[in-house]
Amino acid sequence: MSFLAADIGGTYTRLLLAEPSPQGWQTLREQRYIGAQYSGLEAILQLFLGAEQPCVACIAVAGPISEQRVRMTNLPWQLDARQLAARFGIAHVRLLNDFAAQAYGLASLPASDLCTLQAGQPDSHGVRALIGAGTGLGMALLVRCGEHWQALSSQGGLIDFAPVDEQQLELCQALQHEYGRASQELLLSGHGLERMYGFLAGRGVRLESGPDARSISLAAEQGEPLACASLSLFARIFAACAGNLALLGLAQGGVYLSGGIAPKMLGFLQQPEVLAAFVDKPPMRELLQRIPLHVVLNEQLGLQGAATLAAQLCRASAEAEQ
Repeated sequence: MSFLAADIGGTYTRLLLAEPSPQGWQTLREQRYIGAQYSGLEAILQLFLGAEQPCVACIAVAGPISEQRVRMTNLPWQLDARQLAARFGIAHVRLLNDFAAQAYGLASLPASDLCTLQAGQPDSHGVRALIGAGTGLGMALLVRCGEHWQALSSQGGLIDFAPVDEQQLELCQALQHEYGRASQELLLSGHGLERMYGFLAGRGVRLESGPDARSISLAAEQGEPLACASLSLFARIFAACAGNLALLGLAQGGVYLSGGIAPKMLGFLQQPEVLAAFVDKPPMRELLQRIPLHVVLNEQLGLQGAATLAAQLCRASAEAEQ
């Protein structure tokens, strides 16, 4: 009895065929495709699956899912779980939000895939919170339900930015003037880093001329002062937002920073003022000091999470048939 896990990003579509095992799952085949080179997911699945007919498929996608249908945000694809099930003879197809999939991945993530910023005093059955910055900003919670974990999706990346000092207040006012409101995603994303750089350079927050996020990061590695200041500001705002999420979810199982940006700026995230931004929320400072804070180093967390859920559903299906 095999299952399919998939993580569909804006660039790559990652697929995994596996079988449940006592340790989680045993990989049978794994492949990565460039999504834009194909007319849709069906074309990729036909190549990948061949004659294989998994019993369960869990597919992580970036985009709002409604009634198990989704129009992709970064690809001209539309997915329908029922149509995929019928087309490939899969008994159960589940579409899930990409950050919900990442949250499921936390349940089986080894310590070697983490960089710990604060060890805290973790509750092994406590709520875990995930916040990831990349193209946009995503958030999810992972909650223990009996013998299993349940991921809770959100659109938390679009919550309001909460400035904590005069500099951030000026930044917030600049965002409000330019965009009508100041959301966290306008700052905690690749374009957000570019906005911070422009703000600190005195050019404002409009995305016009100026270096892109990758160039800013490379300049910071060389010690360029404005780039370093931009990444330092980004890290403090990221940590403060993570602290707010920790309070919202009472995440005593830990807070996890994921996405493509955090692993590339570890030196900035490890600065003392960043951890201070995470915990400095009186009267909850002592509570936040007990909550672990980690950076996720594994770039395939979404695929692992989809596989974790698929294996769980596969076992449940097998037990129901007994």
